[in-house]
Amino acid sequence: MRTLRPAALVTAALCAVAALLAAGPAARAESNGGVRIMPLGDSITDGFNVPGGYRTDLWQYLAADGHTDDFVGSQSNGPAQLGDHDHEGHPGWRIEQVDAQVTGWVQATAPRTVLLHIGTNDMIQDYDPAGAPARLSQLIGDITAAAPGADVLVSDLIPLADPAAEARAEAYNAAVPGVVDALAAQGRHVHFVPMHDALTAADLADGVHPTAGGYSKMAARWYSVLVSSPVTRWEAENPAYAEVADADRPADATASGGSKAGHIDQPDSYLQYTINAPYSGGYRMYVRADNGMGTPCTHLLTVNGGPATTVAYPSYGWSAWTMTGVDVTLAQGANSVRFAKGDCYAEIDAIDFATLGAPTPWI
Repeated sequence: MRTLRPAALVTAALCAVAALLAAGPAARAESNGGVRIMPLGDSITDGFNVPGGYRTDLWQYLAADGHTDDFVGSQSNGPAQLGDHDHEGHPGWRIEQVDAQVTGWVQATAPRTVLLHIGTNDMIQDYDPAGAPARLSQLIGDITAAAPGADVLVSDLIPLADPAAEARAEAYNAAVPGVVDALAAQGRHVHFVPMHDALTAADLADGVHPTAGGYSKMAARWYSVLVSSPVTRWEAENPAYAEVADADRPADATASGGSKAGHIDQPDSYLQYTINAPYSGGYRMYVRADNGMGTPCTHLLTVNGGPATTVAYPSYGWSAWTMTGVDVTLAQGANSVRFAKGDCYAEIDAIDFATLGAPTPWI
């Protein structure tokens, strides 16, 4: 039986030729009038293999909690369930290549918050990895000089499958917190985000870029820092704490962990979790679900056998995942959380729980 635990607060294109070219013409920017957030980096920010990358689930978390944020940047891509497609992810680019353009990007968009994941191409290209922390410091310094009121959230790198590249990345990652601390000591608004331990090599599609589920785990880590609250994931296919009745666990390459709970189709069908909670009280639960019915569909949610409430999911298509936020009250220790058949049909990939943290001004 798994325990709900607080988590620590918390590419690149393999060909380098394209990295030497300047970004193409800027797409028409979308604006939602909210806090401006710049996702900044390389192809992992762009979403190589999975258009939208981590930005899609991050947007879904924000929307589930009622935030109307404005993603900003000169680039634009992603699926329909990503409500704002703007970003500053540049496939194949190294740290100094991003730094050469960043002042103009930041001045053009005036972000309040910057999410920075950069350095993967320096590692896989073996481009002076020992000098990468200094280049990172220069990049962050240029960002904060261009937007002194912005908060820059700087993550270490996700894992790499190649052992030599991963060894270089681990040395770089070890230096990143010190780079952040030194700049923070100068009064710059910079914060470290531990991203490496949010994924494993099993979450990579090609040894460098995440799977759809890996990107979802990145989004959860970013969001945990943005809301100052640990986010803990519980997979629907894990029999250690998730049971299905008159339903099944089909494989899905886009799901977190590679499987989901499907065919909760009959009156006696359900997916039931046993959740161990560290304290009694309120939690925020996020349901990662898909719905291909062309109309909103629902499940009936009960906690510890209490009255049923309805959880509704918008329809973007099968394997087009969305996050639906639900407030739940859990008792300390074991809890039963059941999703039963509602209106039409939906599938569940995972549920996430957040403790109630202090809000930040970053969103």
